[in-house]
Amino acid sequence: MIDIKQIKEQFQWFESQIEEQNKQPIQQVRKAALQILEDQGLPTKKDEDWRFTDPHPLLERALPVNTKPQLSAQDKKQIERLFYQGFEGIQLVFLDGHFLPDLSTAIEHDGHIHIAPLSQYLSDNEHFLDELQSVEVSKLNAFSALNTAFFTDGIVIEIPDKTILKDAIHILNINSGSEQNSTTVVRNIIKVGAHAFVRLIETHLSLNQAPHFSNVLTTIELEKQSKLIHNKIQNENAHALHVKNVFVRQKQSATYVSNNITLGGRVVRNNIKVLLQEDGAEARLNGLYMGHNEQHHDNHTLIEHASPNCTSHELYQGILADKASAVFAGKILVDRDAQKTDAIQSNNCLLLSDNARIDTMPQLEIYADDVKCTHGATVGQLDEEAIFYLRTRGISENRAKNLLIYAFAEKIIEQLQVEAVRKYVDDVILQRFKEDMNFVK
Repeated sequence: MIDIKQIKEQFQWFESQIEEQNKQPIQQVRKAALQILEDQGLPTKKDEDWRFTDPHPLLERALPVNTKPQLSAQDKKQIERLFYQGFEGIQLVFLDGHFLPDLSTAIEHDGHIHIAPLSQYLSDNEHFLDELQSVEVSKLNAFSALNTAFFTDGIVIEIPDKTILKDAIHILNINSGSEQNSTTVVRNIIKVGAHAFVRLIETHLSLNQAPHFSNVLTTIELEKQSKLIHNKIQNENAHALHVKNVFVRQKQSATYVSNNITLGGRVVRNNIKVLLQEDGAEARLNGLYMGHNEQHHDNHTLIEHASPNCTSHELYQGILADKASAVFAGKILVDRDAQKTDAIQSNNCLLLSDNARIDTMPQLEIYADDVKCTHGATVGQLDEEAIFYLRTRGISENRAKNLLIYAFAEKIIEQLQVEAVRKYVDDVILQRFKEDMNFVK
């Protein structure tokens, strides 16, 4: 496993490779993140947040980062096969953390929406460096600090006030695994103006079966009465390691909807932190994690109600087979001034094998007295009575199980309102029934 000394050595090499090395403000941001990492130390299983997920495999592969890929015509065709079939919208493609303009939609859209690679935006707008530090330093965890120190690129999306964007924006992150210890480090910044609406899709895929590590950080700011629907689809290969941090800050009556689908990877850690900063803000966090073989999926969420009259609804559904394991740690924090809070949290998990395991920890921390807050978790197997009922209707046992499992997952899948994305998730799940779980479609 790497240590702080190795990270510092790698950082010196990284500084010598990046084009922005002589830009002092960016360099200061990177070094500040590195200092935070040194002060906090690297996580271990002794830390409460990592009690059920060993960070060792993630840290072991955290460095080095990829060099900019050189694509052949055949490489481009291979990447295009990963596109959502029938998707109509704005598509932004990254390979190994580097933006691919030739495979992306023209990034100027309607002349007023601003979409640009982060590397380009920082070159043109030095004042925007403050955005890189918009996350309070005290809240940076080890992997978001590593991301800030080592990011290669990402995307900046600014939606102006009163803009209703009909087309979805798709950020497609692909890792080629072309280099030994391949690591992708991507930083995204999303800003949605007052009374604006946008639908964002983040997809994480592998070009092949080579091992790789993805470290992604997305910061989101939602202004007054804006709305963002944020779909994340993670289906990297069985050897992939993946850490994703999302930090969301919502102003008055803003709405944030997260649909987080985790299907692939060997070890996956999702951290989502939402701050309902002003009166009337609403957050809805939906998640589906589906593990098989020896996959491990870890979902940590924090919703902080900092103002009155805010609402949060959270529903995570898990399906685990074989020797797969998962963690759900969801916390709702209600500050003293957050009266009239309405918060609901639920985590439900199906265990399809005696060897599958889930550690679920729903939490409420409430300092206000006029609130409605509930939380709960269920862990169980398929309902034998429901299976028997379906069999009496002429349905085979395997098909009956498939129907019940899909119905369980569909509560989350139906939230994916982009048809091409929903069809992709459907196909992946049905193929897994057929091949990996010994169920017959």
